[in-house]
Amino acid sequence: MIANWDVKYETNISEIDSQHKKLFRLINQIETIYVENKGHLTTKTKSLVEAVSELEDYTLSHFLIEERVMELNQYPDLEAHKKQHDRFTDKILELKNRLTSKSLLTNDDELNVFFSDLIAFLRLWLTNHILQEDMNYKPYIKLVL
Repeated sequence: MIANWDVKYETNISEIDSQHKKLFRLINQIETIYVENKGHLTTKTKSLVEAVSELEDYTLSHFLIEERVMELNQYPDLEAHKKQHDRFTDKILELKNRLTSKSLLTNDDELNVFFSDLIAFLRLWLTNHILQEDMNYKPYIKLVL
């Protein structure tokens, strides 16, 4: 089930909303590769690793910008928000390291389980994080980069 952007995710901060939309697109890109190649994912390992790497890189960039906006606006829960970002970043790095292990890349059954779990995790984390955590800083943001 592809994750779709919805107005309920809007922070009304154009740069942040634009980045969130791109995060949805990157997750959907991973899911599309997964769905279209389920059962023979070992033939798409290069595309899958590249898609996960792109998501990882873009997420890091997004977090830095989002944290800078919160800092600029003296958001009182910035440190707690950063810790959530750090935990997510650590989890993505752990998953990416697992993904690039030889035993996983050569086993279709394990790849299917890995990507099913990864997509569910990404979709749930992103939507919950935006709706719960990011909406908390929304009233504090007066200045943007």
